[in-house]
Amino acid sequence: MLRIAKMSTSALQNDIALKVVSSYFKLSPEKLDDYVAQHKLENLSLDDSSASQEGSNTGTLGVNTLLTKISLDVKPEFLGSSPEQQAKCVNNDISTKFLVSDEISLCDLVALANISGYMETLSNQKRKNLSKFTDWYSKVQEVAHDSLVTAGINLQSFNPGNNQEKSLDAAAKAEAKKKAKEGKKAQKKGQNKQQAQVAATPSMLDLRVGKIVHVEKHPDADSLYLEKIDIGEAEPRQVISGLVNYIPIEEMKDRMIIAMCNFKPAVMRGITSYAMVLCADSPDGKKVEFVEPPPGSKPGDRVVFEDFEGQEPDLSSFLKKKSWETIQKGLFTDSTFTAGWYDEQKVFHKLLVNGTPCQCKSIADGILK
Repeated sequence: MLRIAKMSTSALQNDIALKVVSSYFKLSPEKLDDYVAQHKLENLSLDDSSASQEGSNTGTLGVNTLLTKISLDVKPEFLGSSPEQQAKCVNNDISTKFLVSDEISLCDLVALANISGYMETLSNQKRKNLSKFTDWYSKVQEVAHDSLVTAGINLQSFNPGNNQEKSLDAAAKAEAKKKAKEGKKAQKKGQNKQQAQVAATPSMLDLRVGKIVHVEKHPDADSLYLEKIDIGEAEPRQVISGLVNYIPIEEMKDRMIIAMCNFKPAVMRGITSYAMVLCADSPDGKKVEFVEPPPGSKPGDRVVFEDFEGQEPDLSSFLKKKSWETIQKGLFTDSTFTAGWYDEQKVFHKLLVNGTPCQCKSIADGILK
């Protein structure tokens, strides 16, 4: 079974049997190089030119010599614990689970590496006729699966004993599992992409009329107000607004405003805010005013955009940041101080309460925030 080969260093390093055994022993490339270098020193004629000296035994290093050396160093029992077992390495009689004993040995790996190409050429009938050989091959392949794959040996599909081909061998199953996993990832990615492609429209905003029933300065921030806003719910919502530098506190109390209610709560200087107040910001950034509902509005009234009246916001979850950023790009006041949203075709959709537009006092072409 074992080959007695005389090889050059380059050929030796690429030998399939050596790859299988070194992988099985988990030898690092550096460690394997050490073995080769050591034996090169012991066999001074071992160089690339020795490939032309195949008929000579003088000083050349065979694969079997190196494999035996590695096995003696790493796992001596791999060579067999008795002369009888060692003899079986070159005997065709397979009378045990493996060539030497009921444990895999160096002989099995080398023999399989040498015979793997031949096994690929066998028909199903020939494999069945060589049932003991096929059983042995299957067992070695099962035990040394990873080492064989690392060495580049093609795994065979069969069942021990009856040589019936499996629908998928271990390698094929692993590949199928990998592809299935990749398929799920691609499907999830496609779903995420599809979700991202859903147009963000202003109807996603949960806008309601609110009334500021209490206001004070934030205890830990000079530029923030801490407000209680009635938006038609059982209890007023706690809201924090950065309006101290723009709107005097006396103008805040009892003010009717537009509240954006489906944003994720945000903690500001240790206090949580549960909504945002819609304001218009002048183009130069020097002035900020409330967007106010029309007279007659009451807390809790729905605020909608023109042409989007029949679309309800998704109240099952908070508005996603990307959706808000997309919507906000179109939120402005027009030249009449009316608040609204410009779509991609630059059509202006007014902000309405019960069909009447919402406005700020004096900011034209301002950004809504």
